[in-house]
Formats: sequence, structure tokens, C-alpha cells
Amino acid sequence: MRNLPPLSGLEAFEAAARHLSFTEAAKELNCTQAAISQRVRALESYLSRQLFVRRRNGLQLSEVGEAYLPGVAEALNLAAAATEGLRGKNVPRTVTVSAPVSFLNLWLAARLSGFLSGNPNVPIRLNSAIWTDPNAELADIVVEVHDISELDSHTPHLPTESLELVCAPAFIEQLSTTTLQNVLNASRKILIQGRHSVWERWAAELGINLDSNVPAMKVDNSATALEAAAQNLGFVVAYSSYCQPYLKSGRLVSWSKATVKTTLCLALTGSPDKPLWHPAHKVFDWLKHEFQKEASAT
Repeated sequence: MRNLPPLSGLEAFEAAARHLSFTEAAKELNCTQAAISQRVRALESYLSRQLFVRRRNGLQLSEVGEAYLPGVAEALNLAAAATEGLRGKNVPRTVTVSAPVSFLNLWLAARLSGFLSGNPNVPIRLNSAIWTDPNAELADIVVEVHDISELDSHTPHLPTESLELVCAPAFIEQLSTTTLQNVLNASRKILIQGRHSVWERWAAELGINLDSNVPAMKVDNSATALEAAAQNLGFVVAYSSYCQPYLKSGRLVSWSKATVKTTLCLALTGSPDKPLWHPAHKVFDWLKHEFQKEASAT
């Protein structure tokens, strides 16, 4: 006879450990926060070990919890997969990611091979959002721009963005011989339309007047704006994370004296509402790791 604790306790522990939150675990398992807490305490009593360190600002796995989690998660995944196989259900396994088109083009695409090389059989659909995605509720994973004050401490996010003034290398020499205001007065500005008005934020911080006799070019996403700038069409103010591929390749250069810090960031909002065996959890966990790795590197 196997010496096993109740399945409900294992499920509650695994969900709470992934989220480091009883509240988020309760949402996933469709029960109350109190029920999750009670099930975890019952499991801890059964094991005579503390699985979490409970702090005022959230949960932290204990050493015992960290050691216990991988085995529990694997067992639950295997049980779920075996059950679905036995029932013969044709469950869609495509993982849909909804994110700003510029994030997909300029950040995710360059890193996705790292995930797919280890998970070649996971089908992925990328839904490009411009400003907002009307189908975001159908996605398994959502990446959005948020002010960091809107996020709780458990939400994975990239470092807060800086606003970079970038242009083709041929234009940067102008900034060393005349004032920034004069250069912008005589140059085309490529304006990125959207909810966060990056040009206006940047200009207000530096006291720059955006009025000009040169008509601006307006685009609806950063990827298009940066490519236009790389084709010598004008100056762009864009998020630092979007600018990096162009700056590294040398197709664009940044005027460092005009960099403005913000409290905006790209955040991974919500875990997949799918069974534990579904590959959406693999993609989410990989993205979470990539976000945390980049945040710790700054």
C-alpha cells in the first residue's frame, strides 16, 4: 500500500508553489484561498514538514518545499496526461501567446529558438497586438505593457523601460554640433501612436517642444517606427528593450544624453488556464525564467 497524502493537498501545494500565492492557486483550482491554505497545512501536518515560509508580502518555498516540488509536479503531470490519454479526448495543444507586435518581433523571436530546441513538438501561435488584442481572452499567455505600480510582487516582468532617442548613424553627428531642440525642429519625427504616448512622455521629461515645420510620420507600432528610422527617415523615441536589436547591429544609434527612465514594463500577466499537462505551462515557465533572467542582469 502506497503511503500517499490526499491528492487535493498535493494539487494545492503544487499550484501555490508555482504562483507563490494561495490566492492565485485558488483561482486556478476554482476554490477559496482559505481552502488552499487549509489543504497545504494538512499536507504539512501529514509530512511533519513546513513547505512554505509565510511572509507578510507573500510566500516563499522552504528548503523542504523546493526539494518536494519537482517530484509532485511531475507526478501530477503524468497522472493528468495518462487520464487524458485514457479518455481519448482530442484536446487542442497549441499554445497561443498574445503580445505587442513589437515585443514579438524585437524580443521574443530572437529567443524562441532556445525554447523550441528543447521542445520541438510544442505548436505555438503568436497573436500580434497593436495597442490592445481583441482576442486576448482566447490566449493561453498574455504579455502587456503595464506601469509597475499596477503589478503585484509575483508578476514576472522585464526591467522598467527607458525611452531612447534613436536614429540612423548618419544623423547622430548633428547632435554633436547643435542643440537637441534645433535638430528635432529641423528633422522628421516618427511618432508611435498608442496608449502610453512615448514621445510626449519623453519630451515632457526633457522640456522639449515637439512642434516642427517638418511633418511627422505616424505609425502604430514600434517595430515599424524603428525600421523606418533605420532607413534614414527620421528620429524615433522607443522603449529600450525594443531598440536593443537595432543598436547591437549598428543600424540605429542612441543619443544617450536624451535617455529618459519610466515606470513602464512588459509583464507576463496570468498563468495559463489549462490542465497541468498542457504545454502552455512549459511556455509560461520558460518565459517567466527569461523575464527573471533579464531582470536580474540589470
